[in-house]
Amino acid sequence: MEILLIFVSGGVRSGKTSFAERLAKEAAGKKGKLNYIAAGRAADQEMVERIAKHQQERFSSALPWHTYEQPRDLHLLSSQFTKNDIVVVDCLTTWLNNEMFSANPPEEVSKHLLMGIQSLERACSVLILVSNELFYDAQPYSKTVLAYQAALGEIHQDAVRKAQSAFLVENGIPVLMKGARQ
Repeated sequence: MEILLIFVSGGVRSGKTSFAERLAKEAAGKKGKLNYIAAGRAADQEMVERIAKHQQERFSSALPWHTYEQPRDLHLLSSQFTKNDIVVVDCLTTWLNNEMFSANPPEEVSKHLLMGIQSLERACSVLILVSNELFYDAQPYSKTVLAYQAALGEIHQDAVRKAQSAFLVENGIPVLMKGARQ
């Protein structure tokens, strides 16, 4: 069975998560169960509200979602999925942040995430990776932010290279950047 990898990026509140969920529901209509891995942590009121909004949208969906709240070590969830499952990871930038500012050595973080993506990819039929597009901003001055951007750039490039489709969502409009719409 061919595994489908889809990469969806966009700015903050660009509509990328809603688009990724729509792609997942289209795929689930053909096969499999919907799974959502939320890497976000409710660290402040804004995140509490955003998480609640996304949870409500999935709860209201005509198709049932199984949600996993997993801020780190997403590869540990691989055993939860079958080859018929559709998995949305939301989002790579948050997951990277959680891993980068944990006990992992900074030079190992990219490898850790890439290994996690590969593990999830092997476990399901469709893997949709959601990420923020941070590379249009002015260059930061902090070494930490530069290291974060370098790691994210490496992860994005690897994911897009392997993906059958890649989309950039701007103002709620998905723009196909690679492949064909499935």
